[in-house]
Amino acid sequence: MFIKNLIILAESAKFGNFCVAGVDADTGEWIRPISEKPELEDAVPIDDLKYPDGSRIELLDVVEIKFSDRAAKNPIQPENFFYNQKYFWQKVGRVTLQEVIDGRGFDFRDEIFYNHSRSIMGVNVIKFDVRESLLLLPVENLFISIEDVKDHKKFFADFNYRGKKFMRFSVGDIAVRNKFANSSAGKHFFKENANVVFSLTNPYRKNAECYKMLAQIF
Repeated sequence: MFIKNLIILAESAKFGNFCVAGVDADTGEWIRPISEKPELEDAVPIDDLKYPDGSRIELLDVVEIKFSDRAAKNPIQPENFFYNQKYFWQKVGRVTLQEVIDGRGFDFRDEIFYNHSRSIMGVNVIKFDVRESLLLLPVENLFISIEDVKDHKKFFADFNYRGKKFMRFSVGDIAVRNKFANSSAGKHFFKENANVVFSLTNPYRKNAECYKMLAQIF
């Protein structure tokens, strides 16, 4: 077992549970704590996101997490680490997003996860010597697009990054999805400037594609 203090920077929806990610408070490196239960598919259940007093973990909390010695060994998401479910997560502080940016900076890349598309084949990801599935980046002219599909809505984002236009990235940010839950289908302006945590999914079973998601929008 090892212990890390994690600054929580993302908490997005995943199969009825949550995908949580943050940066090491000491090194600034990304970590995605995941459950050891295979049926949760690398998600975190709501009960594990509560402190001992029953209060809920929040974005920008600094959280002490005890991790298992068993490695996740995910070639698509090398930031994944199993947390030890025998122990509560403990709040040890709070920070502002600006303090995070001042301390570690952004994860500037020419492209967002290897190419200009909204997805990439998993078999192509593992060809790269250096792999990553979490990035903190500033974007401009952020629009949220809503599509009505049978009994639910799908949420996508269009935005500019480093002078390039990116289209139809998935939106996992729970607060943003709730904000637009009752909005009509179509494209809606959201923010002129935003800081975004991007996440690359594991390959989907249906098509083996890894999709790029706006996990958290600040």
